Amino acid sequence: MAIPPCTSSPITSGSASASCICDGSRRHARVSRSTLPRPALARLAPALLGRAVWHGPGTVLGKVTHHSGAHPRFRRHRRLGIPSRTRRSVPVRACGQGRRSMARSFVLKGAFVYDHGGDTDAPAVADVFVRDGRIVSVGDPVPPGVHEVIDLSGHLLAPGFVNSHYHSHDVLAKGMFETMSLERWGMIAGPIGSDRSIEEVRLRTILGAVECARNGITTVQDFLNLAPMDPAYVDAIVDAYATVGVRVILSIAVRDKSQLDTILWADEMVPHEHHATVGTATGDPARQLAFVEEQIARIGDRDGAVVWALSPSAPQRCSFELLRGVGDLAKAGGLPVYTHVYETRLQRLLGKERYTDHAGSLIALMDDAGLLGPHVTIAHGVWPDAEEIARIADTGTGVVLNMLSNLKLRSGVAPLAAYRRAGIPLSLGCDNCSCADVQSMLQVMKLYCLLGGIGIVGPERPEAAEAIRLATLGGARAAGREGVLGAVAPGMAADLVAYDLDDPAWRPFNSAARQLVFAETGRAIRHVWVAGRQVVRDGRCATYDESKLTRDLAAAMPMVRRDLDALASAADVIEPAFQAIQSRAFSTELGYDRYLPRF
Repeated sequence: MAIPPCTSSPITSGSASASCICDGSRRHARVSRSTLPRPALARLAPALLGRAVWHGPGTVLGKVTHHSGAHPRFRRHRRLGIPSRTRRSVPVRACGQGRRSMARSFVLKGAFVYDHGGDTDAPAVADVFVRDGRIVSVGDPVPPGVHEVIDLSGHLLAPGFVNSHYHSHDVLAKGMFETMSLERWGMIAGPIGSDRSIEEVRLRTILGAVECARNGITTVQDFLNLAPMDPAYVDAIVDAYATVGVRVILSIAVRDKSQLDTILWADEMVPHEHHATVGTATGDPARQLAFVEEQIARIGDRDGAVVWALSPSAPQRCSFELLRGVGDLAKAGGLPVYTHVYETRLQRLLGKERYTDHAGSLIALMDDAGLLGPHVTIAHGVWPDAEEIARIADTGTGVVLNMLSNLKLRSGVAPLAAYRRAGIPLSLGCDNCSCADVQSMLQVMKLYCLLGGIGIVGPERPEAAEAIRLATLGGARAAGREGVLGAVAPGMAADLVAYDLDDPAWRPFNSAARQLVFAETGRAIRHVWVAGRQVVRDGRCATYDESKLTRDLAAAMPMVRRDLDALASAADVIEPAFQAIQSRAFSTELGYDRYLPRF
């Protein structure tokens, strides 16, 4: 979602102290005219390729922890999956059923294999040969000496989903909210992720990753709201994903404008004594970018388990200086960029009123800052006008659609038909657990087809096979992983999901694509592999003890619920002002709408 946790708030983690946008400090940082820190760029590319991991000494200074060694040392790792320092041994009874060692080569035998370019109603039965985490062949004779054969007769084998928009910071707030605006929701769901214990951060990340895996999501874009910006948090999050075995596209959100400054009319309509509660803290763009750059160089890609990306929180939350810095870093490192744009009507009005130097457009602002292009993906994109949609299309910029959260927060419906007509690259996301409540691409695909067909007659309506492509290949494209993720085909990563066709959703079996999108709920998911490692077996997590997860949640949730209640009480005080802001926004002429008509 659009509201990160780095805002001033009277209550975080049971404390009366305010949290803030974290900048901290960093020694020996060099700043160019665009304020982009450069010291780690020379080692950025090898780290991204997983060739080296920096193990330098760490020092905490203020809010940002940095590595102070002037001459970083590298230690090379053999390419054996996840590097040795993050591999974990799991007790034999960890999942109540034991854990077999991952075979370096195996065959998935006898399944109906989903092929994007083939018959998506009646896929052919074929054997899939996997070796060293990659698909070697589909339907070809298997060479002798295969370690393991897994019988998948009576199953559909499909590519794992790529969830292209998600935030792990508020996983523990699932089910806590229902009817509220984005602005009020953000005052609760943002701060609840700030200044938490390392143990809680690890717990919430594992919980979200397990839910993703059990719902067939093998890659997730975690738009990480990190407060404070401390490498210990990053390590806990990366190790949590490695433990569960879900591939992560990891980006650390940056912003340098206060929350109060980025909500239109809030400075005049929220009583002055409550400004700090909305959020008045600002950040240092150079220090934030230095921290992000350092984590990329330090951690690397963990042999493909981590895909690094950049995330300015939203254009209106960043100075032009910070946006240019993100653009420079993206180009230097060949990194994808994800950012929130035009989630609400209020944000579109803010663009018109505040950014007259950029034609009253946040899209034009991004273009002027060098942040449009095929490597950039806009999250939400509910409220752009026709001219802005054309600009998005002309630059090859992508959009990740998040219909679940947009509907629950009453933000509107993205212009799906206009995006499709313009040929804009699309992907799909589930968004936060506190505003969408579920990490299920199955629900998102169904919404895409249903909402995308409203008011459209004929072949322009999106169909199930298209939704599946967006949920797999579309997400891979956004992450710069075309040809690697998103299909069951030779050379692709063995990120695979097996659906039991004996489930009621599949009886009778008439169409793989339509029943996957319109009938499947996740109940038929039996087995999931990521890079050839089995992470779900017989419908349960195969890499982490779910009974321990339940026990740890029972211990953690009383404090989390207490803090959520306190944050909600603080937000209640400002709710009349937010209601007045919303009323003013809806009475201000925009020239178009993104809401369904009332019946």
